[in-house]
Amino acid sequence: MALASKKYERIFSKTGSDADLVSTSDFDEMKEDFDNNHYLNDVGQKKVLGPVLYQLQQMQDELDALRTEISSNKDKTTFPGFGTSNSTALVGDTTTISTAQASAITANTAKTSMVIGSKATHAMAGNTALLALGTSGSTALAGDTNIVTIGSSTTIAFGDMITVPAKGKTPASYSIVMTVTNGGVSKAITLTLT
Repeated sequence: MALASKKYERIFSKTGSDADLVSTSDFDEMKEDFDNNHYLNDVGQKKVLGPVLYQLQQMQDELDALRTEISSNKDKTTFPGFGTSNSTALVGDTTTISTAQASAITANTAKTSMVIGSKATHAMAGNTALLALGTSGSTALAGDTNIVTIGSSTTIAFGDMITVPAKGKTPASYSIVMTVTNGGVSKAITLTLT
């Protein structure tokens, strides 16, 4: 970005032309007074010029700091160049992942199909039965499988086990009630458990 035009003009110059507000000899005299701090010897001048000189010194310090920054930036005369070292810049299309990572991505992207099957390298179809139903040692029983064979119109139900505590030397006794129902007729029996 270009610098904006300056908003000030020189207070004086030492060219000695008639347009100058200060002659060359006046300039030299002012410079000598400044260099030797003569203006500070006069207390009245010091009180008048002191605040102005303080502000001018602050501005000079700021300008020196800016000159240092500008000089540092202006001294950069060349672009470090493109490359992959810590002293160069990367070009825009530089791969920043390892070769192994790039190869893995390429291999995965190349997969365009999936194999459905039953091997370890295949995907299982959604309608594949995980368990076979049946009555053998390698199959699962269906939820409505009768474990005890009874007629299709008969049901058997068992109540909770009944415990009668021991009295004296008589041991405790255990029983259960079994109810059999068929065609609306129910019969029950108490079974003694030993």
